[in-house]
Amino acid sequence: MLRDLYFKNLKTFFKTMIDFEIMEVRQAWRAGVICVIAVILDEFFLKTEFPGWILITSLVCLQANFGATVIKAKQRLIGTILGCILAYFIVLLFPNDMNIYILLILLSVVFAIYNTVNTVQSYTYSIFFFTFALMMLYVTAHPNGISFAILRIEDVAVGALLGTLGSFFLWPNFAKKSFHTDLKNIVRDKDILFQYIIEWIDGKKTYEDIYAQKVLSATQNQMARNRILEIYYEIGKRNFPSKEYEAFILSQERIHYSLLTVLNALRVGSLEKRMDSFRYVKEQLQAIQNYFNESVLRVPMSKENALELRLNSLAQWDFQSVEVKITKDLYNSKGRKISFEEIKLRSLLERLFQEIKLMNIEIDNLHEYYSK
Repeated sequence: MLRDLYFKNLKTFFKTMIDFEIMEVRQAWRAGVICVIAVILDEFFLKTEFPGWILITSLVCLQANFGATVIKAKQRLIGTILGCILAYFIVLLFPNDMNIYILLILLSVVFAIYNTVNTVQSYTYSIFFFTFALMMLYVTAHPNGISFAILRIEDVAVGALLGTLGSFFLWPNFAKKSFHTDLKNIVRDKDILFQYIIEWIDGKKTYEDIYAQKVLSATQNQMARNRILEIYYEIGKRNFPSKEYEAFILSQERIHYSLLTVLNALRVGSLEKRMDSFRYVKEQLQAIQNYFNESVLRVPMSKENALELRLNSLAQWDFQSVEVKITKDLYNSKGRKISFEEIKLRSLLERLFQEIKLMNIEIDNLHEYYSK
C-alpha cells in the first residue's frame, strides 16, 4: 500500500513538473535551461577562468517576469562595475597595504550583509560592497590581482545578458499582464481588512488576525508599486498610465493607514469607554466599506475594461447621494449624548471617508487617461 502511495505521489509530481500553466514550473524550467546554456557557452566558446560567475549571475538575474529581470540585471552590472572601479583606485592609492585592504574587506562585508538583510538601499548597493570586498580579498592573495576585475565585469555582463534573454524567450512572463491581478489583490485585501476590523468589534476576530491581514495588505501595495517599475522597463512610458496607477496605489496606502488609525483608537482607553463607541464605529465602518467596494468596481484594468465601464456608467451608484448620507450619519447622534471618545473617532472616520473620496478622483484620472 505504501508502495502504491509512493508511485502515486511520484506520478503527481512529474505531472505537475510539465504543467506549464503554473508560473513556478515555468520559472524552474527556465532556470534549468539557462544553466545548461551557460555551461555549454563557457565550455565551447568563452572558456573563462571562473565559469561559475556566469552561471550564478544569470540565475540571480532571472526573475519572475521580464521587467524584474531587466531591473536585476541592471543593478547587478552597475554594482559590479562600481565595485571594481573603487577597488582599482584603492590599489593605486595604497599599493600592497594589507592593513587597509583587510579593514576595507571587513567594512564592505558588514555593509553588504546589512543592506541585504534590511533592504535599506537597492540591490545595487549590496552588489557594490560584495564586489569590492571580493576584489580586495583577491588582491591580498595576488599582487597583480586587480586585473581580475576586468574578468569579473565581463563574466557578470555575459551572465546578465544570458538571464535577460532567457527571461524574454523562454516561457516569458510580463509584468503588464499580471498587473491587473495585483490591482485586484490590493482592493480585495483592503476589503478584508475592513471586514476583520468590523468582526473584531463583534468579537469574532482577534487582533492577531487583523495584524496578519495588515501585513498582507501592506505587502500587496508594495508589490503593485514594484510592478509599475517593472512595466516601465518592459514598455517604457508609452501606452500605460504609470503615474495614474501609482497615485491610485498610494491612495490605497492612505486608506490602509487610516483604517489602522481607527483600530488603534478603539484599542486605547478603558473597556467601558470603548464599548460605548463600538456600535457607532461599526455602523459607520460598514457604510464606508460599502462605499469603498462600489468605488473600486470603477477601477479600469485596461483600455478595453475602461471602455466597458464607461458604457455601463448609467448603472453605477449615485455616489453623490451616498456621500451625503454617510456624512449625515457620521454626525447623527440619534438623541444620545456624544462622548469625547466618539468625537475623536468621528474625526478619524471622516479622514478615512475623505481618503476614499480622494481615491475616486484617482480612478477618474485613470478613466480620463484611457478616454484619450
